[in-house]
Amino acid sequence: MSDTNPSSTYKIQDSGGFVKISYTVKIADGPVLKGAGDPEIMDFVTGYRQVVPGLEKRLIGRSQGEKLVFSVPPEEAFGVRHQELIIEKSRADFHFPRGMEPYPGMELPMITSSDDAPDSVIIREVREDTIVIDANHPLSGATLEYDLRIVEARPATESDVCSEWDVQKSESCASCGESCGSSPHQIILGMGDPKEN
Repeated sequence: MSDTNPSSTYKIQDSGGFVKISYTVKIADGPVLKGAGDPEIMDFVTGYRQVVPGLEKRLIGRSQGEKLVFSVPPEEAFGVRHQELIIEKSRADFHFPRGMEPYPGMELPMITSSDDAPDSVIIREVREDTIVIDANHPLSGATLEYDLRIVEARPATESDVCSEWDVQKSESCASCGESCGSSPHQIILGMGDPKEN
């Protein structure tokens, strides 16, 4: 990197830093999740919870051009698995579209007032009168292994912040228009089609 490039000396901050990485991530002793062929490219603004906490945490203080290899434990990734989040519910609680039959592995979107609640649940078992669902994140309990290069690192601009979907109605985005601070569409559990894989 040329020393005349101001971004080459920028140290990533825990808030308001624009970061672009080229990366591969896999489950420890398991499959590659992203970048199995060519490395994936991802950019985000720090402080907006757009990536797993352990990834962002390990980039703080780093600079453009650095290469890093590290592991992120479940507690800093998608959380540990909780047995209490595996729930058996009556089939009557689900309202599937006509012709749609539930099956193990089906993903169902859900809506809740809690920011920490999952966006979806997975059907684990279909019984005669009940359905067993799992509200744990599919990657809960997994240690993630990253191999990455920091392609770009600089202070985020207002435009960068407004491109993030989880803006949380930041005041810095007041002039960005309706697209800033918008939320993904919401579907009530059991009322819509499962997400495509």
